[in-house]
Amino acid sequence: MKKIMVCLGIALLCIIPVWAQGGTEQAPAPVAATPVKQLSGTLTVATNCGEPTLGAMQDVINSFMKANPGVKVEYTSYTKDYENLMKAKMAANDLPDVFATHGWGVNRYAEYLMSLNNLSFAPNFTDAIKPVITTKDGRIVTMPVTIDEKGIIYNKDILKKAGWNEPPKTWKEFMKCCDDVKKLGVIPVYIAGKDNRSQASFLDTCAPTCLVTSPKDDNSKALLDGTFDWSKWGRVAGLLKDLSDQGYLNVDANTADTIYRPEKLANGETMFVFSDQATIADAWSLNPNVALSMMPVPTYYDDDQPVLVGGERESYGIWKDTKQKEIAIAFLEFLAQPENIKYVSEKTEMAIGFKGIDVNLRLSKDMKAYENLRIMPIFDREWLPSGMWATMRTTGAGLTSGQISVEQACQQMKANYDKLMSQKK
Repeated sequence: MKKIMVCLGIALLCIIPVWAQGGTEQAPAPVAATPVKQLSGTLTVATNCGEPTLGAMQDVINSFMKANPGVKVEYTSYTKDYENLMKAKMAANDLPDVFATHGWGVNRYAEYLMSLNNLSFAPNFTDAIKPVITTKDGRIVTMPVTIDEKGIIYNKDILKKAGWNEPPKTWKEFMKCCDDVKKLGVIPVYIAGKDNRSQASFLDTCAPTCLVTSPKDDNSKALLDGTFDWSKWGRVAGLLKDLSDQGYLNVDANTADTIYRPEKLANGETMFVFSDQATIADAWSLNPNVALSMMPVPTYYDDDQPVLVGGERESYGIWKDTKQKEIAIAFLEFLAQPENIKYVSEKTEMAIGFKGIDVNLRLSKDMKAYENLRIMPIFDREWLPSGMWATMRTTGAGLTSGQISVEQACQQMKANYDKLMSQKK
């Protein structure tokens, strides 16, 4: 449903190659199965992930090569340049043998991916994740090693010190909580805006409850058919602008590097961070005793119910034209072994989309309290045409820097939305 039309601008120096034979300092993953047959060749695997996922995956890849000494895996992370690079590779029909679909397995990459339906692990996906990774014609196109099941990271101890017994349930309460936290001398919300995906992620997290979850104001159909009133985007953009104007963001919100988010959480210097469980895992590696948790996304309307946001996270598909099909299939089969799924999940504190694998996550007890909440798809993947993420990044950065107003953010979103919708016709 979504075709990408974004200018390519790749900073090659930002590309992080991770050659598998180098390894990491972590202990290798526990599985080193004997291969069914001798495999030989080089397999290219690409991702956009950073630590701790990168290191955990590297360990599994090292184990795969140990089990298959004739195989060399070239594992590369392109981090923030991943989308632009993959767009170029799709245009040239020259893709890695195996690549991360980062939430776009069906809507962006499906035509470039081989079906995984006949592989041994295909029946083992949970009912919740299966529709996310399956095309309308029934093809499973990507294998989620981990999934997003998130809301907003928060510090439980700071919440109590600020006088709150439970996390805020509406955005009005959220702003009040931020004010109480600020009085403690703690940064209410930490934005690492040097990479403006941080601002876009904030907007993506807030948008569902502002625009589609309330039965009395569900804009989902209008977003999909091109009739959406973009003045309503002001609810979403306004949250980010208000946080900035009220001094609820870190003073370096436009220049802070994402590498500092775990440190700020670990040291109790910030209350809320809009990121996933992997950021919590990084913070716990610095301070195992910090009381972090994940809260649902607050609502715009008082009578609505908070939600979680979910979808595929570290998820891999096989390029349909790969010349290393046998090795690529063997790699995914190896990666899907319960020991390896468990290893990556527990190293990253990310949930899994597999049935019958018992993972021990520190957040499991807290998240169990939310098991009956709705899990909404990632907003831009579900309700916006492909290409809007870039606009969310630039407008989000403009809002936190003060360079654009909420009204201008709405206008820019509408302009790009209209352009992309017209290209679909």
